[in-house]
Amino acid sequence: MATVYEYKGASYELPDGLSNEAALAKIKASLGEVEGQPSAQPVAQPTAETPKEQGLGDLLRRQLGLAGRAVVTGVSAPANIVTDFLSGAANVAANIVGSEKRAPYLSKEQSKGLTQLGVPEPETGAERAAQVGMQALTSAGGMAAMAPKSIFGADLARQLPAATVAPMAAQPVAEITKEITGSDLAATIAALGVSGAVGKYTGDVAGRIAAGKQPTTTMADVQQKASRAYTKVSDQGIEISGQNATSLVDKIKTRLDAVDYIPENAAPVANILNKYESILQRGNITFDNVEQMRRLANNLKSNPDKNIRRLASEMVDSIDDHVAALSPKDVVSGSGGIDVAVKTIMEARKDFRNLSRASTLDNILNVAETKALNPSASESELIRQGFITLASNKNKMNLFSKDEQNAIKAVAKGSTLDPLLTLMAKFNPQRSQLITGGAVGFGVGSPETLKYSIPIAAAGYGADKLQALLRRQSAEKAMSGLLTETTPGPQPSYYTRGLLSTMMNPPQ
Repeated sequence: MATVYEYKGASYELPDGLSNEAALAKIKASLGEVEGQPSAQPVAQPTAETPKEQGLGDLLRRQLGLAGRAVVTGVSAPANIVTDFLSGAANVAANIVGSEKRAPYLSKEQSKGLTQLGVPEPETGAERAAQVGMQALTSAGGMAAMAPKSIFGADLARQLPAATVAPMAAQPVAEITKEITGSDLAATIAALGVSGAVGKYTGDVAGRIAAGKQPTTTMADVQQKASRAYTKVSDQGIEISGQNATSLVDKIKTRLDAVDYIPENAAPVANILNKYESILQRGNITFDNVEQMRRLANNLKSNPDKNIRRLASEMVDSIDDHVAALSPKDVVSGSGGIDVAVKTIMEARKDFRNLSRASTLDNILNVAETKALNPSASESELIRQGFITLASNKNKMNLFSKDEQNAIKAVAKGSTLDPLLTLMAKFNPQRSQLITGGAVGFGVGSPETLKYSIPIAAAGYGADKLQALLRRQSAEKAMSGLLTETTPGPQPSYYTRGLLSTMMNPPQ
């Protein structure tokens, strides 16, 4: 061990056990000095100071101070990110031209000012994470309050949690990355990457919680509501004018002709059309008559002849489309007068329209189930083709709102996995006898090939079934949104919201 002595402002390290006089003599001898100089004194070694324990009051004051810092920095975060960007750009330009002047960063100056005022700084990882989370919540809430009609004021149930949690998750990731790599750039990139993913996940979860459990509505519920609407209109004594009734039957015939209706090959359909003509002879027709016309056509949808079923669907859809588009000028008022007739028709039209839209999607799913009985047919592809056909039918698409149209187009387009699953599904033995025969033939000729052909066939089978499941779920989701009238509109990207929140409230 050694003892440190100080002499004339300089420190000297000498062996332990020397007296002050002996130590002084050694130092003087090394410097070539004579006796009579002041003696060297050992320097007292610093000792660790025992940290002072904080009381409850001190802890509360500290937490209030940290909260105050978070509020101040959070409120000013939108302005800080703009001024810091301008300062950074100015400093880059100054560096290029060789100037030594540098523009200060407002966020750093603000932090220094708060510290000089005695506002505490976060010290632990938990405090820093809580700090950026509170800052982010404050800045997001402030922007929503200042611009309630902008994207920052929309869908706060999803936006605020996404904006708050993203920087909180980014903080420890940035600290760990900086500790491992020593690079501020790597820490920033890692923090932004995590904040985007966390923001998206948090926004989605918050949305599901806010939406709650949606009511379950079946096709039978929609049909029942439409039937009640027919009854209500009929009870008011409201009738469809003879001119409009004739227009309805003409539309049915035109639609049947467009899908290659031949009376000689579809006697049941011809019989129904004759009954329609007899109803028209009455002049104005009641809504009971309209419901009867629909019921007659709908009964044919269970006919064993698939051609009859196809034509019957067209007839039902034609009636639904016509009734859903009725306006007060198309009807004759009943005992309640024209005002009551207008109100009743406008209320009932919603149920008529909903029935028409739901029937359209239900027909797609039912056709797919029927055709799927053929092993060589892909149920998922039939579902998708049905939606593609619907999406290309402008008249049908006019029955749907913009959001509902987007949902239909999304089903027709398929998911991002759809192209890959389509390719893999081609190797499903159920859909291709050639592939099945080839796999067996090669297996007999060379058992070694079974190691490859069997897994490929299994993968094709699995891909086909997965694709069918995903497409059916997508179709049923669209159907559910239509029946409950809860088809969601386009949602903002909470991945981007998480990134923006972390950029405004960067890790400390």
